[in-house]
Order: sequence, then C-alpha cells, then structure tokens
Amino acid sequence: MNTMGDYDLIQVLWAEDDPKVIETYPIKAESFGLELVSFPCWDDAKVALEKENERWAAIILDAKCKFHRDSADSAIVFLREALKDIAAISKDKRRVIPWYVLTGGAESEVSDSINDDRLQWDADWTELNHKKYYSKNVDNESLYERIKSHARKSTRIQIQELYRETFNSLSSLGKEACDDISVILEAMHFPEAHPNFTPRLFYNPMRKALEGVFRLAGKADIIPNDFFAGGIVNLNQCFMFMIGRDAEKLGYRYGAYGEKIAPRHIQDIMSLIINLGNSNSHSTESSHLTELNEEEIEKYDNHIIALGGNSRLLIFSIALQLCEVTQWMNHYIKKHLDKEKNRQKWVKIEVKIEDRKEKGNDVLDSELIGALEEHEGIFHMGTKFSVLLKRKEWLGKTIKVLNYVANTNPKTNKYPYFIREQDFELLDEIEIGSK
Repeated sequence: MNTMGDYDLIQVLWAEDDPKVIETYPIKAESFGLELVSFPCWDDAKVALEKENERWAAIILDAKCKFHRDSADSAIVFLREALKDIAAISKDKRRVIPWYVLTGGAESEVSDSINDDRLQWDADWTELNHKKYYSKNVDNESLYERIKSHARKSTRIQIQELYRETFNSLSSLGKEACDDISVILEAMHFPEAHPNFTPRLFYNPMRKALEGVFRLAGKADIIPNDFFAGGIVNLNQCFMFMIGRDAEKLGYRYGAYGEKIAPRHIQDIMSLIINLGNSNSHSTESSHLTELNEEEIEKYDNHIIALGGNSRLLIFSIALQLCEVTQWMNHYIKKHLDKEKNRQKWVKIEVKIEDRKEKGNDVLDSELIGALEEHEGIFHMGTKFSVLLKRKEWLGKTIKVLNYVANTNPKTNKYPYFIREQDFELLDEIEIGSK
C-alpha cells in the first residue's frame, strides 16, 4: 500500500463527477504540486479513503457530487454522509486528513451542511472570507495553495521528506515497517503529535522489520531457503549465518571459516534488536503479525522495563539503526545480484544433535522445551526442572534442555531435576513450531 511519501505530487482525494471539471482542474493543481485523484461518487471515494488512508494529504468535496453512482444530486445528503464517514474513518485510523468543500452551488445549499471539524485547519479561511467553502473558478488557486501549505505542515510528510532516501530504502520492507518507523520518528521530531507514545510497544515491530531485512537476503539467495520454512523467518539462524557463525540447527555456514556477510557494526545493531524484541512475536510471509496474549504481553512488559527499555532515546536510536541496516542490506544485494554465486557460499555443515545421556524414562522429549518461569520464589521450566537462573531478563523465554541432573535440594525438589544456564539454550518459537 502506498503512502504520501511514495508520490512526487501531494495526493488529494477528490469527490467530483463533472467530466469537464475532472479534465481541466488537475492541470492547474499540478502547478501547485498537487495531484487531484477524482472519484465520481462518495461510495468510490470512501473505499479509497479506507484502503489507502496513508496516501491522502487532503480531501476535496464537490457538494453537488453524487453519494451513490445512481443517486440524484443532493448537497445536503452528500455532505452529511461524507463528513460523517470521514470523521469515523479518522477515528478508526487515528489520523485526521484535512477536507475542503469546493462547490459552484449557492451558499444556502452548502453552508448549513458543513460542520465545524474543518476549523482545526481552516478557521482562518472563514475569518478572512466569511464562508465555510471554496467557490469553483474563484477560489481554486487559494484552495490549492492552502492544501499545499497544510500538507507541508503534516508531520508524516515532513518526516518522509526529511528521510526521503531512507524511506525509499525502507519501502522494500513493506508498509507496516514504514508506518512503525514513521511513528517513531514523528515522536522524536514532533513529540507534541504523539503525547502518549510508549517506546516498549515498538521493540517487537522493529524485530519484525529486521525479519523483513532477512527476507530480502533470502529472495536474493544470500540466505538459504531453508531458513524461511513455511514462510516464517528463523531469526536466530539467519543472524548466525549473516555473521559467519555456524547455523547449527539448520546445518549451514556462510563461506569459509572467518568469512561473514554483516560487518561488525551491523552485527551489533541486529543483535540489539533481536534481544530487545519478544521471541514470541514474529512475522509471516503474508505480513500477518502474530498477536501476543495478555500473559505474554505482561511478561514482555516486565522484561523491557527491567532492561530500562521504555526509554524514548533507546527506541529512537534503534529505529535509526534499523534504517541503517536496511540501507546496508539493499546496497549489499545490489552488489551481489548473481544468485548462483550467492548459493556457492552456502556451506553445508553437520546439523547439531545434542549428546544427552539417558536419565530414565520419566522425561519426555516434549518436556525438554518450555518457558522459564518463577513460582513461589523458585525458577523452573515446566514441572520437571528447577533452574539456577542468574539472568532474570530471560524469564518468559523459551528454552531447550540439553543436560540435567537429579535435584537434591530439599527446598526445590518438587521439581525432580536441576539445570543451570549452561545446561540449556534459548530458542525462538519459530524453531519449536518447525519441529
């Protein structure tokens, strides 16, 4: 889905059904940097407003336009229904788009139907001209100039203009990533526009956007297809492959020992984003995002707060660093377009198989994987394992037990076995689901 920043001209949704007007007005508007995109009835315009909401910088309504394609002209009905729909969509999308009434009709036909919502952006027009609307063939240029001025003041447009090159690169990750980073940068540059901005809500979106970076590498055959089984990114293994480490669980390494794709600063940025994100939240190829339940959200919130991660400065810096990673990845791909050569760097290694001694038949393989928890002051995993846990930030993380011993501590022996941090490995939920 396109946003305002994807177009050279400012995009204006225009409800107008007069063919002669549709043919001539856009020519003049273009000289003001506007593209008037016409719709012959409000039904069609409403669909475009809902589906491409981020595209539009302004709305122009011809009061004599049709409400339905087959309905008779009625300024009262058209304006009443259109303005009601605009208000509802603005509330749903949490984004106000300035709208203006441009009409050739008499004042008595339209004024009473124009509500006061427009005073948020257009009050000075009424103060100067003593009317709520713009007259066709009289006020056109004034309207175009005002739309242009208002659009320049839009925080979203200003951000996308300020970071134009960056957003050109980010577009490769999709709309969700662009929108999330836009909100973060708006909160940084225009804090008054986002008074309730909550940093910790954006670490997961940044993690998902990083998965998008790995997807780009996968489509270029820089990372093997096995890392994206079922359309889901194996984030941990992608990271290991990119930094030249053995991706043991999938049986790959990049190139010869010592070779790697990501330079050190990119490696450090990716590591930070992965560690601050919740491993129970990831994207799929279709960009449908996994929703966390209330218990997962609470655990993650506590985790982030414990790390001091509710800092505006931290999430601002991470958003900018993710932009750097994306630009670097796009540049790397342009330099490595030969997929056959890329595949030659896929070195197969032995898949890691844990060497675990038999401890008896009371521990099922399914019980070796689970989340770290705390109850009554005891750290544990499932009902079988007491855990000596020093890194409290790992609570809620999913682990796989590699080794364990009998638990001889009378205070915790309700759990029959004991493990330390070196006896397990952290897992992404992705790896669990693929087994």
